[in-house]
Amino acid sequence: MLYNGVGKTMKTKEIPIEYIKIQDNIKGIRAINEEAVGRYMEKYESGTSKPILVKEINRQEYILIDGKHRLEAKKRLKNRKIDCELTDLEDKELYAKAVECNVEHGVRLSENEEIEVLKNLITEGRTQEKMAEIFHISQGAISQRIKKNERLRLLLSNKINIPTVNEILEGKTHQETANNYNISRSRITQIWGNFINEISSDFNAGTPKEEIIKNQSKNGINLTEEKINELVKEDYNKIILGDCLKEIPKLKDNSIDCVIIDPPYGIDYQSNYKKEKHEKVDGDSSKAFNLLDKSLNEVKPKLKKDSHIYIFTSWKVYEKVKPIIEKYFTVKNCLIWNKTNWSMGDLKGNYAEKYEMIIFAIQGNRKLLGEKRPVNVLDCSHTDNLKHPTQKPIELIKVFIENSTRESEVILDFFAGSGSTLLASKELKRKWIGIESEKEYFEVCNKELINLEEAKEETKDSQKELEIKNE
Repeated sequence: MLYNGVGKTMKTKEIPIEYIKIQDNIKGIRAINEEAVGRYMEKYESGTSKPILVKEINRQEYILIDGKHRLEAKKRLKNRKIDCELTDLEDKELYAKAVECNVEHGVRLSENEEIEVLKNLITEGRTQEKMAEIFHISQGAISQRIKKNERLRLLLSNKINIPTVNEILEGKTHQETANNYNISRSRITQIWGNFINEISSDFNAGTPKEEIIKNQSKNGINLTEEKINELVKEDYNKIILGDCLKEIPKLKDNSIDCVIIDPPYGIDYQSNYKKEKHEKVDGDSSKAFNLLDKSLNEVKPKLKKDSHIYIFTSWKVYEKVKPIIEKYFTVKNCLIWNKTNWSMGDLKGNYAEKYEMIIFAIQGNRKLLGEKRPVNVLDCSHTDNLKHPTQKPIELIKVFIENSTRESEVILDFFAGSGSTLLASKELKRKWIGIESEKEYFEVCNKELINLEEAKEETKDSQKELEIKNE
């Protein structure tokens, strides 16, 4: 006799009852019915009951597939053994077979029992067509039962989504995939559209492509770098190694919400900070003014009609820098960054330098955000300049970003240095683009972005562990 088209009975033999185990999922298909147990006790006493169905694990262990009430009847009759039919069904088929046997016996499941059975079948990966065969009803009837229960709808949707998306990623058409899963082509198109929306939303919220690939892999989706580049057309959240005058023209026009830059000041700056001494900043001389002029000219069409610009500078060159900025944008204010500590220099012949200036300019009529009007003096501790000679604190950059942009808007820094602007943008869920001309700092910036991502993952893991402990 064939069972479910997969396994078959191999032989019938008498097995000690103590050797027969009931798996939890099979045990939960249907609660013990006292009336049914009584009927089977009568049948055993009259010698008319059929064998139960089991699968042999070893000589002293068998898994019950069908016959829970008959087994209970035998126990109550104080019998030590029971007649069994053995099957060679694969483990993954046992639950489905147990359900089908109950249906064949005419067992009526309660609504909650039926929902639980359908949930388990969906979790096993059964299609609606297969579930219909198991229940001996039409596929349409199965579909209606699933549609009526939100939990089942979501579970089925997730189970279909992963293999569906993977097949399309591998190159199959929507119609081919629909045929494979016996669902409509429009449903496949909907699933694929939801997937594209999901990864695009993540990317537009500031999640790097590498992280999206990693997250999708955890979900069982085989997304590759080549494929995500094909699917996600907008190219943000990246650091570019190159000359800003060559790279800025490649950016999309009218795409940037805010520029935050720390260009060479034009004062031949060299850090003498005691923890780290850097070489003189490359390009930090009179040619810096020409570079700033050309770069602002290039970036102007890339900014949106209403946008903000922040440019770090020094009081020593303010009178030269401000007119350059005014050629392209409207200067609104000069912000003062109070470092709360001071820089090295002429210890006895001059006042200590304790602040830097940031010129705040606008294009169009973009308004500042926040409930309170921000002030133009900002207190923020100086960095140690360990990663870059003119490294700026991330917390200070965050103030500008939060005052000028909303989540998912685009920040550009074309003098990226060690990446303070990019790190702040990422933490605040903005999209970002960085350009850095020196390979040394380009690599530092990339490393910092990776470190930030790893720190986020560690935090997530710690939170999960805490949640598990609290359950």
